Amino acid sequence: MNEALSPAGVPRMYGDVPPFMAFPHVRDLAGLSADAVVVGMPYDGIATFRGGATRRAPQEIRKYSLLYGSYSFDWDLDMLAHITVADAGDIDVVRGDNAASYARLKARLGAVLANGAVPLTIGGDHGISYPAVRAVADAGDTPVGLIVFDTHLDLSESFGGDRLTRASPLLRIAELDKVDPRRIVVIGARGPRNLPEWTPLYRKLGITVFSMEEVERLGIETVAERARTIASADGAHLYISLDIDGVDPAFAPATNSPEPGGLTSREIIRGVRIAARDGFAGFDLVEVSPDFDASSGTTSILAGRLLAEALFCLAAKRAGRQDAWRDAHKTDAQQK
Repeated sequence: MNEALSPAGVPRMYGDVPPFMAFPHVRDLAGLSADAVVVGMPYDGIATFRGGATRRAPQEIRKYSLLYGSYSFDWDLDMLAHITVADAGDIDVVRGDNAASYARLKARLGAVLANGAVPLTIGGDHGISYPAVRAVADAGDTPVGLIVFDTHLDLSESFGGDRLTRASPLLRIAELDKVDPRRIVVIGARGPRNLPEWTPLYRKLGITVFSMEEVERLGIETVAERARTIASADGAHLYISLDIDGVDPAFAPATNSPEPGGLTSREIIRGVRIAARDGFAGFDLVEVSPDFDASSGTTSILAGRLLAEALFCLAAKRAGRQDAWRDAHKTDAQQK
């Protein structure tokens, strides 16, 4: 891996866009040898509020990911001592065609999974989670459970006459044969942008929803631990989807539908660490809209950090140090 702390020397995949965290860029997945693979999905479908910008998220998140190296002080762990990571570039999406673009993502992730690697997808809007989860479900015979960090429940039958949009991924996923809705958990739901029909529907389906009020009352650690238990019940493979609008816009302003009162950056980092503690079969981060970001790139910086944390979780599991971040730097007084 190139030295991420000296980004000037990092080769670019195209234009001025480097591979995520300066990991090797792999164009051909045939014979791929990696434990985890980053894939960009620069697709922005029909917008529910303000759109046209999530397609730029993969490139911007990759740029800011050069802030991070493979060693984490928090974990006292070098991930590359335990796992190998590659960046497979972006899906060649078909503008304005959800179905065709989703099919291309599903095929690409299927190839990643066929090589024994875990895919981490950078969206794009939240609709892309549906083909991503489908790819994981179709890769084996094991059931799949889902943890979603999100403000919105995304349970619309359709939006603008289209069943494949950012308004419907959770309902489409709940319809998959290998996904029991009782193994779907949403963390951080809140606000008056959720549709009234979504509440009785999530209850009917058996989806577990931890509202922000519940997160405040119980704490993110308890909520994330309960979510992991529910989603991975009966040996189900875990998929984690992180919609950046689950984070309060004070920390992540650049998104399609910002909603005040959300998770702090510290809470979402801890939430990912706990949810992904025992590994995962797939991960995505969606709904970053760089055009609406602060000039410093606040949202893309956090997004890159959250993807890095997911990778550190995979490395820590391989190393048998899943909880290293809790006590890597305890003082002598704390250790007694």
